[in-house]
Amino acid sequence: MLLLVALLGCSPQPAAEPSPQAPPPTPPTEIAVFAAASLTDVLPEVTAKWTATTGHTATFTFDSTSRLAKQVEAGAAADVFFSADTEWMTWLSERHLVRDDTRVDRLSNDLVVVVPSTSTLVVTQATDLSGVTRIGLAGESVPAGKYGRAALTHAGIWDGVAPRVVSGDSVRTVLGWVSAGEVDAGIVYATDARIDPGVRVAFTFPPESHPPIVYPVAVTAGAPHADVAALWVAYLDTPEARASFEAAGFGVLGP
Repeated sequence: MLLLVALLGCSPQPAAEPSPQAPPPTPPTEIAVFAAASLTDVLPEVTAKWTATTGHTATFTFDSTSRLAKQVEAGAAADVFFSADTEWMTWLSERHLVRDDTRVDRLSNDLVVVVPSTSTLVVTQATDLSGVTRIGLAGESVPAGKYGRAALTHAGIWDGVAPRVVSGDSVRTVLGWVSAGEVDAGIVYATDARIDPGVRVAFTFPPESHPPIVYPVAVTAGAPHADVAALWVAYLDTPEARASFEAAGFGVLGP
């Protein structure tokens, strides 16, 4: 009996279960962000904070939303599409070119009329534009152009001013024209007007005069780095990112 007890006491014990291993950290990745021209100044600032936190980086292609959407359709290697209106995002969604589960209406903006900072032109409401010789406005497929045409139509003056409208390929093109004095007035976003000392805001269009200005963002369906792109989109709702957007003059929408 004593021998049996001794043998039992010496029997091998079951091996301990290995402790679960944490997944390896994601290596630093560079994502490609296609974003509306009006986001040119704020997104690099926001992303610098994201990079400091995660080690990941981003490159940007800023242009008119309409042109970027067509590039995504053509197969451009974009990880994220950040639109200046919901229509172009929906256009891509209908073609299954963005991941709808990542889509968020992130920002809002105001639509303003700007004149050169040295101009003596007095325009305080939309109807005053009837007396302006040259009006800069983004093209009709560009979100800022669509908002502007809607606002002028709402004021009942579009037919009268249309022959004097100079169309630009993006809202930043229009901003540059006004700043250089190449047009007498231009329609841009309030956030654009803040970054150029060569212009001053003449007035802000009432929100009800045009469709709501909403900036949706989503990971593209063919994103080469979809997981990291989704992290970047999620970061846009952090307190640090929201503070940067608000400091630049954007409204920050809920999730």
